[in-house]
Amino acid sequence: MNKLKSIGITALAGTLVSLSAAQAGGVSVTGSWEISYTNLNHTKVTGNKLGINKNLGFGAAGDVSDGGAVTWKTTLGMSDSAGLSSASMSLNMGGMATLAYDSGTGGYGANAIDNIVPTAWEEIDYGLTTGITDVGAVSATKGVINLTVKAPTAGTALSLSYASRMGGGHQADGATGEGTGGRGLDAVVDFVNYSAPHFGFRWGVAAQIELSPNSCRQQELDLANPEDMNVCSAGAHKNHPYAGTSYMTLKLGPLSLGTQATFKDPQAPGTGTTAIDNKRSIIAGAALTFGDTISVSYGEAWDRYKYNNAARGGDVTEGGGLQLDVAGGQYETIKYRGWSAAINLGPVALKGTRNEVGGWGENSSNTAEGQGKHHSEVNLSIAF
Repeated sequence: MNKLKSIGITALAGTLVSLSAAQAGGVSVTGSWEISYTNLNHTKVTGNKLGINKNLGFGAAGDVSDGGAVTWKTTLGMSDSAGLSSASMSLNMGGMATLAYDSGTGGYGANAIDNIVPTAWEEIDYGLTTGITDVGAVSATKGVINLTVKAPTAGTALSLSYASRMGGGHQADGATGEGTGGRGLDAVVDFVNYSAPHFGFRWGVAAQIELSPNSCRQQELDLANPEDMNVCSAGAHKNHPYAGTSYMTLKLGPLSLGTQATFKDPQAPGTGTTAIDNKRSIIAGAALTFGDTISVSYGEAWDRYKYNNAARGGDVTEGGGLQLDVAGGQYETIKYRGWSAAINLGPVALKGTRNEVGGWGENSSNTAEGQGKHHSEVNLSIAF
């Protein structure tokens, strides 16, 4: 029996050696620890303002024998349960095309350009309950396949993402799972994406669509006489939700500028006071970078909602500060503004941000003039 066990172990060891020789590559471990002090508007309960975050990442990379490379990375959110935060695997096919599987990193497709306006640290809606309208819902979901084809030099590129089920969770090898939505598709076209040490320019567009399996439109088509019945199950979309965005950034030495415009139709049914017909946003910002050490940025955004109900009531009024259209009507506008700064000293970085949003957008119970909400944070991070 001992001899048989010995032979089995030897055979297994030989198999491992052969696999290792065929799949050689480098492995890396990275990590970061952050401690932050956060201050919210005086109308909000903040409790303990000190917080800590810790992440541990594992990565590997190797060359493919006939050209190209393969990379893999996994990030663990180091809570008490140390759960999987994100993972991805990509195959670089000779530098012209990349095929990737993404489970939560959000680094591919439209989610990678949901807001590319330059900032020193965080985006101007960071820490706020209400977020600026953007694209990226498809490629932000877990279990996305992405194909990117990119031309050299000018950086002209086409990126396509596909999610077999929106809203799904991480799946283990050989496992399956159900999401909350239908299939999703998005596409990104970079007309120009050129970057040099002292000059850069990027201009492109992106779009996404979620193929809702049980939309109101589909339910009507399934009926013999749809005009005779008004059918739509609770929570269903009117049709397939979609969104599109256009973006442009410019870098001139230490100055970086950017602007982005987005339109989104959530296909929300009904005529209630909260059913949204569409959303549109415009973001603009600038950042200054001094060497590799100090950077500062400032940005503003306008997010306009159109509701299905044209008679929601109320007079549209202009308020002070960040208040716009706070009294009701079919249209409402949220205005954002924020700044951030960062000092990088090797593995140590000190960062800060202060973001504000119009009162109704952050907390509908506080809509008086001048009651915009804010989020302020100072963050010290150490990475290896």
